[in-house]
Amino acid sequence: MNRGTHTFLPTSRVHFGPGSLEKLEEEAQNFNRAFVVTGRTLYKETDLVRRIEGMLGEKHAGTFSGMGQHTPGSAVEKAAEEARDADILVSVGGGSVIDGTKAVAVRLGYPAQVAVPTTLSGAEWAHAIGVTDEEAGRKSGFADEQAVPPVVILDAEATLYTPEKLWLSTGIRALDHAIEGFLAKEEHPIEDVMGLEGARRLVTYLPRSKEAPEDMGVRHELQLASWMAYFGPLNTPMGLSHNLGRRIGASYDVPHGYTSCVTLAPTLEVVGGRVPA
Repeated sequence: MNRGTHTFLPTSRVHFGPGSLEKLEEEAQNFNRAFVVTGRTLYKETDLVRRIEGMLGEKHAGTFSGMGQHTPGSAVEKAAEEARDADILVSVGGGSVIDGTKAVAVRLGYPAQVAVPTTLSGAEWAHAIGVTDEEAGRKSGFADEQAVPPVVILDAEATLYTPEKLWLSTGIRALDHAIEGFLAKEEHPIEDVMGLEGARRLVTYLPRSKEAPEDMGVRHELQLASWMAYFGPLNTPMGLSHNLGRRIGASYDVPHGYTSCVTLAPTLEVVGGRVPA
């Protein structure tokens, strides 16, 4: 019999399923100043952010749309300055945007947060935060459990704007979470099961999403699979593939989904580990 301790992170509610973005109005109703953090492409080339601003209505206190790839430190500082009076932050985008919003939350003393992920990278579940030092060209990370968004909205409709390469490659990033979590040194009776099921679903549904990119049911299944793959970030540390990805990504401006596509298989050959029966 194995023994251990499972520590939960502050995620308290997850709204999931197509149309669940409507829950944002409910989540914001007890706050006065909602500030949106997103990326340039999503802001300029889609109507998703405008929809969210509309849902917030008079509570919308501003939008920062300059959170770039690998979460530049200068963008975090600028967003924190613009959002200084906000009592709830809404992140809309992929891992860099969500990490950036978590870093902003730390600087502002932990206002409420709602994360609306548009990729499968899984940053919304994690206490780890990566911010790039632009002068050094390196990404430095820190961990802060209080920075984890208490509310996550998994709405497959919000992912339709995500470019195919970004969507599918972050699916491999999610697979990376599942595999490295399972191969961690210590066994975990819950997370091992969730990770393997997440991996099974990712392998099943990623090719289907490639074949039918507008299939909402498939996208929904992939969001759930990504959640399963990274079900307990505090309890299952990542391994060599992720560590290599962080360094390659920030140094050479390579998206983390792409780095997992490159590093996952070779590191498995080097590291090995437990193999499911």
